[in-house]
Amino acid sequence: MTLSSKPSVVLLTGASSGIGAALAVALARRGAYLLLTARSADRLAELSQQVHSAGGSATVLPLDLAAPGAARQLFDEVQRLGLPIDTLINCAGFGLFGPLADNDPARLSQMLQLNVVALTELTRLFLPELLARRGTVLNIASTAAFQPTPYMAAYGATKAYVLSFSEALWAEYRSRGLRVAAVCPGPVETPFLDALGGGARSTPLLRATPLTVDEVVQACLHALHAPGPTHIVGLRNWLLAQSARFTSRGLLARISGAFLAPPAP
Repeated sequence: MTLSSKPSVVLLTGASSGIGAALAVALARRGAYLLLTARSADRLAELSQQVHSAGGSATVLPLDLAAPGAARQLFDEVQRLGLPIDTLINCAGFGLFGPLADNDPARLSQMLQLNVVALTELTRLFLPELLARRGTVLNIASTAAFQPTPYMAAYGATKAYVLSFSEALWAEYRSRGLRVAAVCPGPVETPFLDALGGGARSTPLLRATPLTVDEVVQACLHALHAPGPTHIVGLRNWLLAQSARFTSRGLLARISGAFLAPPAP
């Protein structure tokens, strides 16, 4: 992202905690004007103060993007504000851990709505504006996108979608000046891990040394101006992602299942 004398306008979803909140502050330090959205109005208000302390400006738009129709509601609100955006960062998302039969159906539907449907709808709605401004779409994917993830089956599938979607859009619109990138971290030390529940932190994969939030934020800032659509965070994660190219899908699924299996009761 190149900032001129006129502040770049960034719409950031999932801004209330974790990667989203830290990225908001980092962008504020670089002079961006931020439109921040997440479910919690209180957390967004706190983050807005942090953004101002970092020398930036922000407008908060509390909204639950897991609700059907929320993407259109957010788009309409941004249009009402009259602030054409230069960068869309789709950071909102959550995961579910455990066998699929144990996943709560309502939460499963909400996860699909947030991780896939809202991300797609927001990108489509803002695409003409972003093309006109030669802007950027940055999506937070995951290294879960590179192989099946037993016990996080639906979550991994949503991130595979995000990665494929981002790479395809990059190829469609790169000649028209639109930058599209997917950042793929592995486990990150954020409230996301605790929210998984079900003993997820005790699995061999998720109890491994996670990335720090700052590492992911720096990767996001780099991806905003780096070439190519796919940005894997961390050398170990890059090597693991590449190994999927030389292993059968069935074997990959079995290996992933061994590393993600819930602890015995």
